[in-house]
Formats: sequence, structure tokens, C-alpha cells
Amino acid sequence: MVTFLEIVSAWELLAIGITLLISSYLLIELVTAILRPWRDLAPDPDRALPFVSVVIPVYNEPAEIVGATVASWERVRYPAFEIILADDSTVPVAVESTRVRVVRRANREGFKGGALRNVFPQLHPASEWMFVFDADFRVDPDVLVRFAEHFRPGVGGIQGFMAMGLNRPATYLTRFSEALHEVAGTLLAGRYRHRGFVGVQGTVQAYRVEAIRELGGIAPVLTANEDLDTTFRLRKAGWKIVYDPRIVGRGIAPDEYGTFFTQITRWTATTIREYRRHWPTFLRSKEVPWTEKVDSFLFLLTWTNALVVAPTFLFLPWALLMLRLIPLWLAIAITCLPFFVFMIPAFARDTRRNGLVGWAWYYVLLVPGAAVMMRAALLGLFTEPGFARTPKAVRAPAPGSAPSETNPIPTDGWGSPIAAVQQLKCAHCERPLVGPEVMFYAAAALDVESMECRACLAETEWSRWRPAPSASWA
Repeated sequence: MVTFLEIVSAWELLAIGITLLISSYLLIELVTAILRPWRDLAPDPDRALPFVSVVIPVYNEPAEIVGATVASWERVRYPAFEIILADDSTVPVAVESTRVRVVRRANREGFKGGALRNVFPQLHPASEWMFVFDADFRVDPDVLVRFAEHFRPGVGGIQGFMAMGLNRPATYLTRFSEALHEVAGTLLAGRYRHRGFVGVQGTVQAYRVEAIRELGGIAPVLTANEDLDTTFRLRKAGWKIVYDPRIVGRGIAPDEYGTFFTQITRWTATTIREYRRHWPTFLRSKEVPWTEKVDSFLFLLTWTNALVVAPTFLFLPWALLMLRLIPLWLAIAITCLPFFVFMIPAFARDTRRNGLVGWAWYYVLLVPGAAVMMRAALLGLFTEPGFARTPKAVRAPAPGSAPSETNPIPTDGWGSPIAAVQQLKCAHCERPLVGPEVMFYAAAALDVESMECRACLAETEWSRWRPAPSASWA
């Protein structure tokens, strides 16, 4: 007869095996992301930069956050684009900017995906790309030009790096969230570099309008995870998805533990839900290489491993009592894994403090986090999880503020200052222009009399660089 301790031992071995498999997978992604350099591209010189639409979904966000986000977009320099607020708020958003078009709907069916589905037919007729940015994400003046590097044939989606760091004052929880996003961004870079399963992630992203039309629109089926749904549909149709960590949007992290765990629950449950719906046809698709299918399985394990690992915490008293411990070297290896996961990306991005906080807070949240992830995985497997809004605090810096620890000078995407081009200086402050700034002027082909750094660009009248769309189509 099988004893309880034998069941515990077998379960522990299963948990160890899955942990080692996931650990190896993550370490390969980390090493790939860090050791393979990124190469700057430039928009196709034979084709003018296209008209694009920026959509900002809003649902009961504080007016201060929405206003600061709109202000950051008013400083963006690009030849032709529109800004649309997809406003689902119970009280309509008041926007003073004449450059912003507000689109409301009678109900909130389909959550954020439903708002995007409602807006999509109302994009400017000339728009070739639809950008999606959450209401709390700020951007740099050259963000659209950075995206334009990837406006290439066959590309259906583009994902940028979702950074945190706008919280004032920062707490251990918000710094942990910063570290978590840096880890996620680094792992995503590794998956993209070894041609694994890469998708759009809900914000700091772009869709090719032609591709979305071909697929029948955004979120044609009710879902609270329209980004992963669109990812699967794009890949099954043969469209490529690009990830570029040098395209950055900075957001506001949850500053309360209940809100943080609610966000983690939504991400986990809805991710597993979309796997249930799409993965069988994704595996059969001839448009997807088998290596990406295998990678998608390993990626799924990172969301579902709590189903096996979390119960092992309940077994610890029996394991310790009977001295049925895993080998010491294996325990040390598993215990030290978070050090590599958090610290390597942190050092690569030159944010050592976040890496240290992330490493320490990983252990603080280990047990409650495992319980939350296990519950979320079960919800994703057996229910139809809905959308849970993540409330954001208003305490955030104003756009265009001076460089600081959380609003740094332009970097190369990994946190290291880019070598300045000494021959070119800002016409106002005379600071040497860095690589992305020079690329911005060269790629956008704007008719300028003088060049300015990013900080001075933020103070420049933006409307003279972007003509307003014709009102004839409205």
C-alpha cells in the first residue's frame, strides 16, 4: 500500500524536476538576452513614415494620471498621428487637449478588449498602425520613430519594454514591481532572440491595421486578455511579432499588496484561459515552427508551475520530520536561482537597487505568492476569468521632469548611457546628442533648423511637427 510519505516524496521529486526544467529555461533566456547585442535599424528610406493611431484605453483613471499621460503624448514628434482615448469611465474623462479624440460607448462589454474592438473601425482611414498604451504609461518624444524601425513587411505586431518607476514615493513593493518588469523584459528579450514564443502584452505595443482587419478585428470573442488572444491569432495567420526593449513606456506600479496580487491573479488566470482556447490550433498551425511550439509549452509552465510547487510547502513539516530532504546542492541551486533571475537583468540595466530589492522581496512574497498563483492557475483552468481593474495611485512625477533615478537619461535599452556623438549638440542646452536622438532626426526626416536633446524637445511646441488630421473623415 502506498504511504502518505511516499506520495509526498514523489510529489517533491515532481516539483524539483519542474523547477529545474523552468530554471534551465529561464537561465537560457537570460544568457541569450544579455550576450546577444541589439542592432539599430532604420525605417525604410524608400517609404515615408505612415499615419498611425495611438489608442489609450481609460476606465475610471484619476484625472491627474490621464492628464499627465496625454501631456507626454503631446510632446511626441512624428510626422502624422492621432490620439484617441477609448473612454469606458463611468464619469466621462475631461480632456483639454484639442489633439485628442475621445470615443465612448454605451456599455463595457468585453472589458478593455471590447473598448479596442469598438475603437478599431473608427481609426483614421489613412492609419496603418494602431498603438495601444495604458492610461498610466508615459513616453519619450521619439517613441513612435523607435517603433517605426519595425514597420517592415510581414510584421503584424510590435512590443516595447513595459517599465515601471513613476511611483512617488517609491516603496519596497513598487520597487519589487520594477524589478519584476525588468526581469520579464529581459526574459522576453531572450525568447525573442532565440525565436521563441513572443507576443504583445497589452501596452507599449502596436498592431498593423491590415493584419487586424485580416483577422476579423480585435477580441472578436469575449476575453479579458485580448493581447494574448491577438498574439495567438496573429501567429497562426503567419504574422510576425517583434520585441524591442529599447522602446520604453514607463508606468505606475500597484502600491498595495491586495492590488498587486489582484493584478497577478488576472494575468495568470487569463493567460491560462487563452492557452485553453488557442493552444490546440496553435500546435497544429503550419505557420508556426515547432521550436516556437515547444517554447510556448515551457512558457506555459512558468504560469502553471505553482500547481505543483505550492503544495510542497504543506509537505515541509513531514519532510523535515522524516529527514526526507532534497540533496543539499540541489537545495542551494534552487534557492539561489532568484539571485540570477533578478540580479543579472538588474546589473544589465544598471538598476542595482531594484535588483537587490527584487531578490529580497521574492522571498518575502514566496509563500503568499505561490498560493495566489496556484489559485489563479485553477481559475484559468476551470473558469472564465473576467477583467479586474488595477487601481493606480496619483503620486507620480510630472512629464518632462529632469532626469532622476527613476526617469533617467537616455540609455541603450539596458541602462548604460549611450556614447555621445560629439559633433552634434543640442541647440538650447548644448548637451551632446546621444545615439537615439540622432537616429530620430535622421529617420524621421523632419525639416528642422536645429537639433535638440530629449529634455529640450519636451519643451518644444509639438503641434508644428505634426499636422492635424483632416476633419473631413470624422
